[in-house]
Amino acid sequence: MKCMRVGMATGLLVGLLFSIAPSTPVNAADKRTPAPELGALQGREAQAFQLGVNAVMWGYPAVFFEDLMRGRTPVDAEEKTGNPRAQVNQFGLVRNLRGPEFKQIATPNNDTLYAQAFCDVSREPLVLSVPAVEPDRYYVMQLWDVNGDTFGHVGSRATGREAGHYALVGPGWKGELPAGVKRIDSEYNNFAIWGRIGVNGPDDVENARAIQDKLRLTPLSQFGNSEEQVPPDMEFSAQRVAYEKPADLPEGLEFYDKLAHALKHTPPKPAQDAVVADSLAYIGFRNGNTEFDYKSLSEPEITGLKKAYQFALHVMDVNAQTVGVAVNNWRWNPKSGIMGTDYLFRAAWAKWYTGGNASEEAIYMDGRTDDKGEPFDGSRKYMIRFEKGQTPHVSAFWSLSMYHLSDGSFVENPIKRYSIGDRTPGITTAGDGSLTIYIQHDEPTDPTHKANWLPAPEGGFYMNLRLYGPDDSLKNGTWAPPPVTVAQ
Repeated sequence: MKCMRVGMATGLLVGLLFSIAPSTPVNAADKRTPAPELGALQGREAQAFQLGVNAVMWGYPAVFFEDLMRGRTPVDAEEKTGNPRAQVNQFGLVRNLRGPEFKQIATPNNDTLYAQAFCDVSREPLVLSVPAVEPDRYYVMQLWDVNGDTFGHVGSRATGREAGHYALVGPGWKGELPAGVKRIDSEYNNFAIWGRIGVNGPDDVENARAIQDKLRLTPLSQFGNSEEQVPPDMEFSAQRVAYEKPADLPEGLEFYDKLAHALKHTPPKPAQDAVVADSLAYIGFRNGNTEFDYKSLSEPEITGLKKAYQFALHVMDVNAQTVGVAVNNWRWNPKSGIMGTDYLFRAAWAKWYTGGNASEEAIYMDGRTDDKGEPFDGSRKYMIRFEKGQTPHVSAFWSLSMYHLSDGSFVENPIKRYSIGDRTPGITTAGDGSLTIYIQHDEPTDPTHKANWLPAPEGGFYMNLRLYGPDDSLKNGTWAPPPVTVAQ
């Protein structure tokens, strides 16, 4: 029976992969991964390759989650990652809008201040406390698990703008909650809180920071003892993120060792993940998949696993650029933020759209080609024209952001504009009520065009159209974003 299930696993994820052509070589700063030279895979190398591709696609989000959490705990975390230092179960407050200096996570936003926490509730629930916010303030505390699936929201859309307390509860916990504390259940003991506080222009940053300062994360056993933030448990945090790569681990196999480590904290769901989880025994996983016995692998198997890791990353890149519903050469996916067993998409989502929201809260539309299907390139000038009343239909706000194609970071430019939208100071509409955004590398000479200019890099780029608080018009087909055209 196990052999049959392994065959199913390879058929599910690998069967069509060999039709994907290798990409061109990229530089060291590029997040895109070229496909390895596969040649004629045979025997144990071929088996290890196929099972390895499955393992990487399935396990990438959990390993990435652990890496992100671990990377934020050291003293030099902010210097290395661009994120403020934070321990497990502690908020890290990003006090400024993101800019091109931030490169740890691809496709960040430039619309909100972040308040982020990586949580472990294996010991007891955490209580998330939020303050009251102004009637016109957008904010959300998105809760997403290790696989990137959103399982809850606290914020202006979902719970309103009043102050509140919410217990974040892991599986298997039984107990009573204090009066006035609402329960939110997680299927896993590990999850992230991605808090976003809308900023209405540069003069509003201090107001958004004041809201950040009132957020609290409190272990349930200490809730109600003080209005101040309870200090993090440094010892627990250090133990939770501890990982040491074996000194004799062959180069190229670190992912698999990290996957075994991640599965100690986030075991697979038997009904959902058994096909892939059972297959791991064939590539050196032992003790319930929590140990990676690399010493038991033959040289062909090691070579197969190395190639599998590179190839799986490459396929994630391809998937990120091609999956979803196409609308005027913009793409979005109704499954965004809730991927379930679509292992390939959730891996691509983790790599390129870390912490992206579910569509009822925000929609992300990925743009990579013009109306003729040609990839965006800074050597050309583009424009996107919204007719009167046809800007995105949202209850909060919308924005269009610009990114380097290679690594998903913002594009440095002389006016320090990394996104443009309905809150951009000085943006102008035409006499007929239309709005045209000009997308190009060189600064426009026309003052009107400059007011509506989104600077592009010299080379390849992609854009992301964000809709915060979207209505159903995109989903039901009564509204669509206009295509991006080459300017005449």
